[in-house]
Amino acid sequence: MASALDMPLGTYSAYESSRYKKPLLPLDFARRVAAVLAQHKVDPAEVMKLAGLNGEEAEPEAREIEAQRPAFVSITLPVILPSEVALRDMFRSLLVLVPEGATKDEAAAILARRLPTGLAACGPLSLDQATVASLGGGEAVQSHATDHRGSLPPSRI
Repeated sequence: MASALDMPLGTYSAYESSRYKKPLLPLDFARRVAAVLAQHKVDPAEVMKLAGLNGEEAEPEAREIEAQRPAFVSITLPVILPSEVALRDMFRSLLVLVPEGATKDEAAAILARRLPTGLAACGPLSLDQATVASLGGGEAVQSHATDHRGSLPPSRI
């Protein structure tokens, strides 16, 4: 938490220890804590009560904190995607779900809802297939659904 608040651990720990004798947190500090905890789905209004704000006073503070949160969170994950052919087939099957005459926004909403299912339908890639792809100079790997066992080196089957 100290790191997330960009403050020394000793300074932050003073607020959590018995050394902090005040009954309420300073308002600015409570705002900063609420902003960090909001990223972990903690209601900012509840945190603002630690600064002595009642429900009516805490709500505008909470709305302001929520308004300043980024619309998305960026994370980095190692991901192995199906081959271009498998992705094309998946997108083709998803596009069938979009009704004729749908707006781009409607189509985007439909595709966004169905994308996880579409990716799951491509089938999992085994670690051996991923290893083959990386060792084979980055050659695209077929998805489980379209993989042809004869195309893999015999030692990896």
